[in-house]
Amino acid sequence: MHTRASNSELVEPLPEPERILNRRRRRRNRRVPFDQRNNPPKNPRIVYPPILNINHFRHFLDTLENLFPMDDEPMWAADRVVAPTPGSAITIPETANEFAIKGNHLTLVKGNQFDGRTKTDPHKHIHEFLGICDMFKYRDTENEAVRLMMFPLSLTGEAKTWLDELNEGTIETWDELRTAFISRFFPPALFDRLLGEIRAFSQHENESLTDAWLRMKEMLRNCHGHNLSKGNIIKIFYHGLSEITQEVLNAAAGGIFLYKTPNQAYQLLEDKVLLKLDWAKNQKTKSSLKKTVAFADEGSNNSP
Repeated sequence: MHTRASNSELVEPLPEPERILNRRRRRRNRRVPFDQRNNPPKNPRIVYPPILNINHFRHFLDTLENLFPMDDEPMWAADRVVAPTPGSAITIPETANEFAIKGNHLTLVKGNQFDGRTKTDPHKHIHEFLGICDMFKYRDTENEAVRLMMFPLSLTGEAKTWLDELNEGTIETWDELRTAFISRFFPPALFDRLLGEIRAFSQHENESLTDAWLRMKEMLRNCHGHNLSKGNIIKIFYHGLSEITQEVLNAAAGGIFLYKTPNQAYQLLEDKVLLKLDWAKNQKTKSSLKKTVAFADEGSNNSP
């Protein structure tokens, strides 16, 4: 009769076999999706390891080469980075290769450079630049090509820095260059400030009528595109004058100055003020003229 070996160990039965089996089953179900717990897939998906991309391998080699340069290269060369030279924002037409800029043309443009300061007028610079360009003619060459080539040479300081910082190839025509230039150095905020100064015009203390009118006209020239009519300009100017100066204008107009038409009032100021005939000086001149005439009359009366 065969019996178990006496030295084999006996395993104690589980105290709660059903509870332990349920616990193990729940643990197993957590690792398997719900839809596959009772219906295992017929064709299980096989996941293959990714194939090594040769480009990634080359990039890895380049990275190692940059981190650890070859021993036969100078050590300073490994840290040396040469940045690409930025291109010009202005695209020059191909016709520009068919002519050469004249020396005196270049001298005049460089002698009238715009530096971008606050009190510099960009509209005035454009006007003077175009005047210089129109003085020179290049055969079989459009004016636009000449302007695009020469305009960068008319800038210096902050204005030159602005043009150099524009993205490469963003400007292809003269109209685009002019618009970008005016938008940068004559922004809407500056226009609003200049227009507000015109509307708040007032005569300075001890300022003559001549100087006041000339200052008003300069303010109008600096505020490009103000669109003020002659009538509005005359009203703003008249109401900004002192009471004494207003009376002088009324006397010169033979009545109320503002009763004149805008053209009549404007022409009166141009005739009396633009020629710098200040009212005080004019009265002094008339007084001197009267003395001269009276002296001449006395001399003629005393003559035998």
